Amino acid sequence: MALSRRGADTTALGGFGDPPPTGVPGFLPLTSGTPADGALPVKELAEAAAGVFGGPSAATAFQYSGVEGTPELREWIGRHEGVAAERVLVTNGALHSLSLVFDALLDPGDLVAVEDPVYPLALRVLGRSHVTYLPVPTGPDGLDVDALAAALEGGARPKVLYTVPDFHNPTGATLPAPARVRLVELAERYGFTVVADSPYRELRYSGGHVPQLSTGSDRVVRVNSFSKTLGPGLRLGWIVGPPWLLPAVARLRANQDQHPSTLTQAIATALLTTPGRFDRITADARALYGRRARALHEALGAALPGRVEAVPPEGGLFVWAKVLDDAPDLHAARARAHTLGTDFGVGSHFSPPGGSGSPVHIRLGIGAVAEHDIATAVGRLAEALHPETAR
Repeated sequence: MALSRRGADTTALGGFGDPPPTGVPGFLPLTSGTPADGALPVKELAEAAAGVFGGPSAATAFQYSGVEGTPELREWIGRHEGVAAERVLVTNGALHSLSLVFDALLDPGDLVAVEDPVYPLALRVLGRSHVTYLPVPTGPDGLDVDALAAALEGGARPKVLYTVPDFHNPTGATLPAPARVRLVELAERYGFTVVADSPYRELRYSGGHVPQLSTGSDRVVRVNSFSKTLGPGLRLGWIVGPPWLLPAVARLRANQDQHPSTLTQAIATALLTTPGRFDRITADARALYGRRARALHEALGAALPGRVEAVPPEGGLFVWAKVLDDAPDLHAARARAHTLGTDFGVGSHFSPPGGSGSPVHIRLGIGAVAEHDIATAVGRLAEALHPETAR
């Protein structure tokens, strides 16, 4: 028996390194982007499911659906995104959306601009197309649009730019409104397509509203998901794309899984179309994550004074912390963290090919650790980073 080249390839880009141990009592992982159990609307989803199962059209929820998704869910997403329903295609989550969009746009050897640091699972999806990379520095204000402009003026011609503009993974940064306008202008001037991945957008707990990248431009594709709001187990996301792109995406989708789950679409639609319910769910989630983010920042200051530098995020699930040691061995520190009962993301795992490597940064997540356990988890992190000072 022989695998295909793709099946045999074990060198794929992207990932978070070796997984932490499983089944360890009291393990407190400070790395996960998993939504908090307490933020998931289990009761509301159960009520919505009961309504679907007990309704007059229950059998419809178990039938085939359209390639683009059910009309009812597309209409809700269109209102939510401020676009016509015809510009929405429902998917099995954000990574599925990215896979479809990249397959529709990219050929082997194409140049793709990516943030540095970058969400590593996006690199896995991009790697299927065998593209090359243009790393663009990303800091406290998100993507460095000036650096991108300089690269374009110097002759770089990416076909696609991939970005997480809202509460960036891993840095937590949000791209300011003027930079978003300029980014779209650059895309139109130089002919590349911006793929904006915004699964954390609903999770703002401080600061002011920032408009999305405008879909008035046919160079903008927006990708989102219900994974961080209603729950990843639903496997529901969506693409908002320009008219020239969506037919190609639909054709590719028809050749893969035909359509998203009719059942989960029906359950989600029943919840979403109950007046005020989604707003209350997201408001409760924002309050929960805001408390956790503040607790994490306070714990870092108490346990690692003057030894780490971190900016409190305005939303999302991540804190990007700079370790202020000389040449820290973060891989060894992570191995120690596992024995102490915690975990964190090593900066180098978020570096694209040709990127900076982020050698002194770590990503900390607030999704999997309850507020009352955060100080304990950070204490373990401090011991892992500086075992010589542990009591």
